[in-house]
Amino acid sequence: MRSGTSKGIFFHRHQLPPHPEDWSAPLLAAMGSSCGDPRQIDGVGGGSSTTSKVAVVSPSKIPGVDVEYTFVQVAVGKNKIDLSGNCGNIASGVGPFAVQEGLVKTTPGQKTLDVRVFNTNTSQHLVETLELDEMGQFQEEGDFQLPGVREYGSKVQVAFKNPEGSLTGALFPTGRKVDTLCVQSTSIFPAFTIEATLIDAANPFVFVDSTQLAGIVQNRPPESQEYKDVIEEIRRIGAVMMGLAPDTMTAAATQGTPKIAIVSRPEPAASMADIRVLSFSMGSPHSSLQLTGAVTLGAAICIPGTIPHRLSPQSSKERSKMQSAALPTPERTPSPLGSFEPGSDKPRYENEAEASDILDCEPLAIHIEHGKGVMPVEVKMKRRGQPVYNNCKLEYCTVFRTVRRLFEGSISYYC
Repeated sequence: MRSGTSKGIFFHRHQLPPHPEDWSAPLLAAMGSSCGDPRQIDGVGGGSSTTSKVAVVSPSKIPGVDVEYTFVQVAVGKNKIDLSGNCGNIASGVGPFAVQEGLVKTTPGQKTLDVRVFNTNTSQHLVETLELDEMGQFQEEGDFQLPGVREYGSKVQVAFKNPEGSLTGALFPTGRKVDTLCVQSTSIFPAFTIEATLIDAANPFVFVDSTQLAGIVQNRPPESQEYKDVIEEIRRIGAVMMGLAPDTMTAAATQGTPKIAIVSRPEPAASMADIRVLSFSMGSPHSSLQLTGAVTLGAAICIPGTIPHRLSPQSSKERSKMQSAALPTPERTPSPLGSFEPGSDKPRYENEAEASDILDCEPLAIHIEHGKGVMPVEVKMKRRGQPVYNNCKLEYCTVFRTVRRLFEGSISYYC
């Protein structure tokens, strides 16, 4: 399926071995990575990280959840798979797949459907709102165009519920909104320090200001090996500081977590954008932006003190006024998720005092510029006390994708 700006194979859970640790051989062979071929010529992979992905889907026994899904990143040019994080683009195809495969029931004449998804990689809940045709099937055709995809399609709304601390357990794993990373010297670059925001919402991310990076990589293009080596060193140190790896050597073995992106002020032509981003995927520049990256970056922009907030044109007085204007509402702002807390109709708080001090804010519309266009993100927060987002709770982030089934059938492979 082409799912957002990525492409991958969607399997039923029962089609693979019972234990995920036994998935490596069949998935590597199916994609064409079992011999480390960067072209994946002997499989159905597309020779890039965005086209070498797998979703494993099954009905769920969790109350209030329709389907469960596990994301697998199949390495390109390496005999390796990675199950350490989620992929928002591939996740957006889980709801359509579930409808098309009969994993959730629909009714003829029904116009929309909320599919409740549990991601096993991050233990996160998502709600995907789909458009249906008159027969109750997923409606692929529509008038929404996704930056990075030329064809139009129906809008798939993906809401990430309580995305804070997907793998680390905290929105800011170090307890700080900006950290200083010390990078050791290499044969090409001398030792240097650089600031970064280490944040975990939907996926752990390292955000670096492009102006600080410019003096280090100088005029080298992002595609150059020298540039990529610097980015990877920063990412590995970020992994250790976020508690995702005990040392940088271990961090090197899990290239997909945390992810890293370079952020800057938007281009003047992109007047509606709040920020510009160049993300990296498995060590190489991403052609657009990971969906989980949009969620995480959207959240970071809304929180004063982070590097993305600093770089947003509205990050000082203008955004503060906008946030102040988003007055607390006495009623919970309706969302596509409802409470979506299995076994409970209330959001989770540590205690009743905390719950009484939490105030609703209107959702904020954030626009992120990347190499293929501008991506909108809706960020919904709760906050304590006065309208300054220094002590806030991320309720949900909503993004939009299109999805299309490319083929269905059997893959012949040799392990």
